[in-house]
Amino acid sequence: MASSPLGNPELTNILIGPSEITVFHPDVYIAIDGPFTKCNKAEWYDLLHPNKALVTARTEVAHRTRRNQWSRGFSPKTLPHYKEQILPLIDQLDNCIQTDIATCRVSEVSDLFQWLAFDRMGKFVLGKSFNMLTNQNWHHIVVRLEKALSILGFLSPVPWLVQIAFRLLPPVWLLKDWAAMRGWCENELKEIELPTTDSCQAPALAHFLKYDSSNDNCYEDWLTGDAILAIVAGSSPTGGVILGLFYELAKNPIHTETIYGEIVQQGVNILDSQDLARRCPHLQAAIFEAMRLYPSLPTGGNRKTSSTEGITNAGVYILPETTVVAPRFVIARPGEDCFIDANSFVPERWTTRPEMVRNRAAMSPFGIGRCETVWIGCCQGSDRSLLGHRTCPGKTLAMNDIMLVAAHLVRRYHFRFPLGETGETLIRCWRDHFTTHLGRLRLVFEMRKD
Repeated sequence: MASSPLGNPELTNILIGPSEITVFHPDVYIAIDGPFTKCNKAEWYDLLHPNKALVTARTEVAHRTRRNQWSRGFSPKTLPHYKEQILPLIDQLDNCIQTDIATCRVSEVSDLFQWLAFDRMGKFVLGKSFNMLTNQNWHHIVVRLEKALSILGFLSPVPWLVQIAFRLLPPVWLLKDWAAMRGWCENELKEIELPTTDSCQAPALAHFLKYDSSNDNCYEDWLTGDAILAIVAGSSPTGGVILGLFYELAKNPIHTETIYGEIVQQGVNILDSQDLARRCPHLQAAIFEAMRLYPSLPTGGNRKTSSTEGITNAGVYILPETTVVAPRFVIARPGEDCFIDANSFVPERWTTRPEMVRNRAAMSPFGIGRCETVWIGCCQGSDRSLLGHRTCPGKTLAMNDIMLVAAHLVRRYHFRFPLGETGETLIRCWRDHFTTHLGRLRLVFEMRKD
């Protein structure tokens, strides 16, 4: 059994309301999101109402329909184009670090990595970057978005209160920031014209969504919601994983040098994520370990059992119409039931030391779905799991970006914490705003001489 945060290994379920339960057993992911589940998303996902989005679609039919529209933006024909979009942004990140080195400044990598992630998603979703890496400053809309998302931290347990605030309160404080972000997205989407040629040549995800929705009376609700979703879901988690990875690499430089040794092998192309995945197992394992320690959704992703059937998890029956909370942070870290030395950064658990993974079900960084089979994890000999439309549609793009950024920086630089700092602010100031928001991290970069 998975250990609970209360220190009792037998306590795998806590009733936190009359019809809400928190589950700490890793098998819960299959129970609520697996190929045969009848669970749907809980009321929390009405957050964007009246706007709609793929991630907030609560019925199977609505989710599948919108997922099919999204999949046009991730087809084999368009994905290579999107993968290449990260390369100029890596060059801009490089320029920022070079400027810091030339002026003997400490690099504020928590800013740099978030700028990279948001610039990337602006280009991917809307066809235009926020230009934060170029300007070396936060875009005003991203600042307002970050402020607005903070409301999800303390109001997530009471989603009905969020709806009351949106409906009845004037647009002040954080509500004003949310309204501004939504209005900005709506204006940007209006400027995007429908593609006049084959839609597979469209340069941004919004082209596909607008093209598919042009005959839908409610398409503006979907467009705005999906634009906000894609920018938030693609930027905050990706930036967070890169940030967590470099915190751990600075803290454990032996892993940095192991990755460097892989990257400088003859014939390794650091501009090709597929080649890196084939030739650099420790790099991939380090990324996967960072995803385990710094999950994109620390506690989010509530599901609700159907009105006619409950679920059984680890021998415990959960009644129909019950909201199930499965906190990834809690399940993947405490205790020794799922991972040996669970709080430590040990990439080898995914390669040469598989005995350190006692229950792989505790690790699902991109979610679990149905219909298609993909490889999750870097374990040698790992089995394949039934995944599909409930997995993150951008998982391939996210892994591409994280791998290319990490390979470039490790190949080019030595890096360490500034004198007198340990990087612990990243952990102490970690906030759960539905997506993960890590604290500040500062690093000193030096060019490699070899």
